[in-house]
Amino acid sequence: METKTCRQCGETKAIDKFYRGRGKCKACQLDIQRAYRSRTPGFHRKHNLRQRYGLSYDDFQSILHAQNYSCAICEVEISHGLEYRTNRSVAVDHNHDTGEVRGILCSKCNLMLGHARESTEILYKSIVYLSERGTYEPKK
Repeated sequence: METKTCRQCGETKAIDKFYRGRGKCKACQLDIQRAYRSRTPGFHRKHNLRQRYGLSYDDFQSILHAQNYSCAICEVEISHGLEYRTNRSVAVDHNHDTGEVRGILCSKCNLMLGHARESTEILYKSIVYLSERGTYEPKK
């Protein structure tokens, strides 16, 4: 069995405990990543905003501010932070054909649009259906 010594912890481990071409073992590499994430909250979300939607963090904040920090559809208050793994209730709504950002939605409204295949016809028929058959009133 081939072994290698980790440059971080100094332990000698089996070669499968290392990522290819790396001098640090997988456990040490994971510790380094966790420490980086805790020092730079929101880094991955900010990076995804830029990569997926072409939005800077300031652009994202401007949109949220213009929407009064609420969902553009249901107007429920949404957090304006991008903490890693803590704020999944915010979704950037965009046109899938053009990539143009339409607004910031709560996850429920974003799912609603997705399930309706972003079709105004389906959404209109849903409104008619609910109007004719009654809407749901949650028990208090």
